[in-house]
Amino acid sequence: MNLRLCICVFCLVLSAVHVPAQNDNPKQESKDLEDKGKAEDNDRARQVQDLCAAAQLEPKNKKYADTCNSYRAGLNNDDTAFLAIAIQAYKSHDLDKAESNARLVTSYDQKLSGQARFLLDLIKNERLLNQVKTAWDKGDFNAISTLTQSITNSELRATANTYLNNVNLYNGYINQARELEKDNPAEAIRQLSLAQSLNPNGPSNPAGMIAELQKQTQVKTVAPPVPPAPKADSAAQLAKKIAKLNDDASTAEKQGNLLDALKSYGLILKLQPSNADAQNNIQRIGDAIRSDPAAAKNELTSAIRYFYHSQFDDAQTALRDYLKSADTAQNPGAAYFYLGAAMLEEAMLETPRANWQGPSQEAHVAFKQARKANYNPVREYVSPALLKIWDSTTP
Repeated sequence: MNLRLCICVFCLVLSAVHVPAQNDNPKQESKDLEDKGKAEDNDRARQVQDLCAAAQLEPKNKKYADTCNSYRAGLNNDDTAFLAIAIQAYKSHDLDKAESNARLVTSYDQKLSGQARFLLDLIKNERLLNQVKTAWDKGDFNAISTLTQSITNSELRATANTYLNNVNLYNGYINQARELEKDNPAEAIRQLSLAQSLNPNGPSNPAGMIAELQKQTQVKTVAPPVPPAPKADSAAQLAKKIAKLNDDASTAEKQGNLLDALKSYGLILKLQPSNADAQNNIQRIGDAIRSDPAAAKNELTSAIRYFYHSQFDDAQTALRDYLKSADTAQNPGAAYFYLGAAMLEEAMLETPRANWQGPSQEAHVAFKQARKANYNPVREYVSPALLKIWDSTTP
């Protein structure tokens, strides 16, 4: 009895549940979707969706299928064309045209719309990078930091970071100059000159600071007493120095340090220009280096090491010797670059900024030869002042 009662109650509940009515007129719905789709010119992706939905409701109606295929093909063709124009404009650095065409690509095709979104992100980052460059040119260092943090593309972010690194380098020059301005005004002026060369529009007015320090250094002071000239070595002292240098050269040569051996023999010739043994040994070692590719490679490495230890004369001597033989100079591009760099660094250190006339013709020729050899320096290891001259050099 209870079971019958439960079944009756369950049937009553089912009869109360609303069941959606099935569409009894798919032809009319297809017609409505077609009319709606043709009116949706302002949203072409929705338009194609509605027209193709009409074709699905009436698969046997060729008219609906043809309309769906026609509008869909037209939309894909237009999206493809808009994207192609946008990409070409981006490559030509016409960001406004690239953006306007990329935004015309609809969301209908996932691949095309995904490429358009990626391009729009690139355009956004490219604009940020351009703002970083403008901020650098204006000397607005605070904006550079903020803008760089907003760049999400890794390659463009790396480019922006070079400007951020230059900001830090510039500020380092200024801070170093302020620490030195009392005790070493000449070095302070050099630091300020490096900052001004890096960015003439940078903050803190390095030009004004240089002018002020130059005024201070022009104040007349009592000339320090001239030290007496050193006494000439006696014959015994000279012989002792030459013997010591010969021992140093011999030891260096046995250890394979041919450049150090050459340096010691060169010092002997400074003390005694007529020393035939030193002359012969220099000629012999030079010939050995030029005939041995492995030794030549070591010679280039040592020459570059001299450069980074600010031994610019030794670097130039070694690099010129390395370049004498085309057979053993396996990396002339690097050799010419560091030859020009050594000449420039030495000249900038020895020449006051007010008297600086730019790179010498010989340094300029060395950079041009490095360019011709397709050499590309590792920029993070080269000072901005050198890079500025390098970037302005054409082969």
